[in-house]
Amino acid sequence: MKRAFYLLTAALLAVVLAGIAVFGEGIVRTHGGDVLVVVWMYLVLRALFLLPKSTTALMALVIAFAVEVGQLFDLAGLLGLAETRGGRLALGSTFDILDLLAYSVGALLAVLLDRTKDQA
Repeated sequence: MKRAFYLLTAALLAVVLAGIAVFGEGIVRTHGGDVLVVVWMYLVLRALFLLPKSTTALMALVIAFAVEVGQLFDLAGLLGLAETRGGRLALGSTFDILDLLAYSVGALLAVLLDRTKDQA
């Protein structure tokens, strides 16, 4: 039952993220989307794996940090994906150190919301 909740919530959040990608502007598109994408990854990981909340949040954070470091070294370009929409969407194109902060906020938010859900 819990896995279904996480999967459904992740699906709903994916719609929100798509809306931000298409219609978002300014800080909402840049850093707001970065916060929420880590929450989304957390939800997907919780749906797939029976791991503690803190481990799941750390995994989502490590993935996000790895993608950001990949941007620093132009991983998309090295893989020949920089000119594709999917490559830019999945791997990004511009390193921003503030994104690391946004990802950290997202991981913390995911755990806090999950703990709040358990107490309700």
